[in-house]
Amino acid sequence: MEPFRFKQFEIYDHHSTMKVGTDGVLLGAYSSRRDFRHALDIGTGCGLVALMMAQKSTGRIMAIDIDEPSVKQANSNFAASPWNVRLSARCVSVQELAKEVGNIFDCVVSNPPYFIDSLKSADPRRTNARHNTTLSLEELADAANLLLTPDGVFSVIVPIEVSIEFESILYYRGLNLIEEMILFSTAPKPFRKIMSFSRTRSGVFESSKMIIRAAESHHTQEYIDFTADFFPELK
Repeated sequence: MEPFRFKQFEIYDHHSTMKVGTDGVLLGAYSSRRDFRHALDIGTGCGLVALMMAQKSTGRIMAIDIDEPSVKQANSNFAASPWNVRLSARCVSVQELAKEVGNIFDCVVSNPPYFIDSLKSADPRRTNARHNTTLSLEELADAANLLLTPDGVFSVIVPIEVSIEFESILYYRGLNLIEEMILFSTAPKPFRKIMSFSRTRSGVFESSKMIIRAAESHHTQEYIDFTADFFPELK
């Protein structure tokens, strides 16, 4: 089994329910732009997002998942990285963690389970990772609200069709949308949105767009530039 090789780390995902994929890469690159002291990666899978954030920061990162084999693989990937002393993974639900530790994280990120009505996998581990059978949008919002410091930021990547609903859910919990990136697989139809929320509104609301692939299926230059700190080369 060959690992995925990034510029500064390697990662295995064969035991994880959440594989290395475009959503994780985009959330990792997006979240790594923000300074933090203590971050939480909810639903870490193989640990990709946490590793990308560790590469660009000096803060500590806790990664959690309810799937034990995924947590073991994440910890193995962390141990082999240059930032192993700042990374840790635990097998615990975000609901339980919120009760246990409270608001200690100034950065919370998640690539959550969001396939609400689509066909479920025959593999229950995969179903739990990709469908909201164990973590609803409301439960995720409640947990993020409890875990964030007063000045903390919560960033999440979701399908475009649930982004408005999730924004409303977080707004009624006192978390305001401060930044968004609308993602297009190819033009013109968007398919994902990365959103950042905070209790405070500081500065101007920022909205941007990115097309990932050109018509000939090659990655666009804007995607290559956005992920350039992590990939050796892209086409």
